[in-house]
Amino acid sequence: MFEPGFDQAAGLRAEPPTRGPVLMPVASPAQPARAYEMLCTLAAGLTAQGRAVVIVDGTTHESTGRERHDGAHLGLMRVLQDLSIAHLERPQDGSDWLVMPGAAGLQALQETAQAAGAAVALSRMLAPFSTGVIVLLFAPAFSLAGLLHGTNARALVPVIEQPQSSIDAYGAVKLLHNAGLVPVLAPLPGAAPAALQTVVQTVADTAQRHLGVAPEAWPVATWALRVPESALARPRPTHASGYHGLVPGALRTERAAAVLAPSLWS
Repeated sequence: MFEPGFDQAAGLRAEPPTRGPVLMPVASPAQPARAYEMLCTLAAGLTAQGRAVVIVDGTTHESTGRERHDGAHLGLMRVLQDLSIAHLERPQDGSDWLVMPGAAGLQALQETAQAAGAAVALSRMLAPFSTGVIVLLFAPAFSLAGLLHGTNARALVPVIEQPQSSIDAYGAVKLLHNAGLVPVLAPLPGAAPAALQTVVQTVADTAQRHLGVAPEAWPVATWALRVPESALARPRPTHASGYHGLVPGALRTERAAAVLAPSLWS
């Protein structure tokens, strides 16, 4: 159990990336503008490797419209509720990657995790996406902690060179660590590399001093290689609970059997 590279989430990452969609959590900071830049840098690197990327933005609420069927306008909540929407992979408008709002869907998945466990919530989260897709879940650290509590999953924490970023990044590291995840610092290069290194070192030193952990820091050049290796795969199906918390109470019983149908796990 203590072998290098092994952790409690290893089983979730054991399947080859091509056999199913995978999830990489990314903590959104208090000022998300530079973090969006980080997301685009990561998505571009993964796309250059031939990987399909979906960004689920848990900081943005879904639309109620039905303009498109690829999930971009419908958002996460809609694709979770509508079992006919499946195999999401690339946007229909020719963009490099699909971006979906997901605040409501993420809230529902947190309820699922609280009631039935993180593995069930993760399965539900990844069910609408195609084989080989890398889902970047951009959301506040407390939301990621609620969804993936106890999984020991790696979660990226963006770090920028502004001094106040150290407070924000450490807060995310603390939340994720206390929830049983493994925070990884993702410094975003800017015009002041020395200042960025100071912020990263401050966060690492503070985490070591107060939490007893030494978070890794992944240089930008390694993101596209490390993310596929560290992302969470969809767990094997379980019939332990029919709860998924994604539809109103009147429909919940009717949809529960469909959610657990074998086709969701194929």
